[in-house]
Amino acid sequence: MRKATRTVAAAFGIVAGLAGLEHGLFEILQGNARPAGLMFPSMGPPCVPQEMWNACEPAMTILPYLLITGLLAVILGLLILIWSAAFIGRKHGGLVLIILSITLLLFGGGIFPPLIGLVGGLAGTRINKPLPARPASRITYLAASYGPGHW
Repeated sequence: MRKATRTVAAAFGIVAGLAGLEHGLFEILQGNARPAGLMFPSMGPPCVPQEMWNACEPAMTILPYLLITGLLAVILGLLILIWSAAFIGRKHGGLVLIILSITLLLFGGGIFPPLIGLVGGLAGTRINKPLPARPASRITYLAASYGPGHW
């Protein structure tokens, strides 16, 4: 069993879950306000996106209220966190993490946390899979083609 792949997938998923939780908490703090559009800063006022290095943590939602969006982001962040820590090694563990990450993207979990979750999910799809065959190096190829008596 390849433990490194599972560890990498779990670590990426845990980071994505924690960051999704953070986005959700910032959205809950904004209350039952409406987002300005599909994309919005998850940190509300007094944060000014043009002045902050993190652009006030951009997020997107398909829902009209930030409170509901924040609650869903917190729930999805917890699900991603638990799934990554405990269940990523299951048969379709990576695929479930990918689906949860896409859902997190649609419901206020930010832009980068779902991308991190997607990377973890892709790594999770490779758990217990054989390593790809390593192509022979050029030196090995040349040595095999000329042989010991060719010189």
